[in-house]
Amino acid sequence: MPKEVTLAPNEKVLIVLGRVYVSFAVIVTIGLTVLAIVLSIIWVGVGPSIPADIIYSLYLFSLFCFICLPLLLYGLGYFYAKGHRYIITNHRIIMFRKFIGIIIRSVACDKITDIIVSQGPFGRIFNYGSISPMTAGVTMPFGLAILSLSGLRNPYEVRDGITKLLALPEA
Repeated sequence: MPKEVTLAPNEKVLIVLGRVYVSFAVIVTIGLTVLAIVLSIIWVGVGPSIPADIIYSLYLFSLFCFICLPLLLYGLGYFYAKGHRYIITNHRIIMFRKFIGIIIRSVACDKITDIIVSQGPFGRIFNYGSISPMTAGVTMPFGLAILSLSGLRNPYEVRDGITKLLALPEA
């Protein structure tokens, strides 16, 4: 339990979850793939017409994009993913993220009206997804960004567990 999160005297921690690294690594991989495609198009399409003095700079930039940038992004991504903690108590759901800065968001259990599970194609392959507890008055799609438990392993099992813990109607 992070030291920055405080509980009320009658509040009990029921479960603590974390974000899986693969959920972040997939995003980085897609971004790097798009970057590689763009750089390849530049090299093939414009490369022969670029002056020799600029080619060297473009070559160094390409090396940075293919070697240094992936190491940096995957390395920082590990700490970013590990900095997520989702704490479910008998009174509320707390989202805690510690990476460079700290963000703590919570929603009271009695305010939750619905739980949305979202799982993209890579999430289905690698068995991770996001869970968004919704409250009355929150409109989509902004409601998903307000409190989203991202990158959770077995998201449907987690949703069912939260539903039982909070005594919400089954989805």
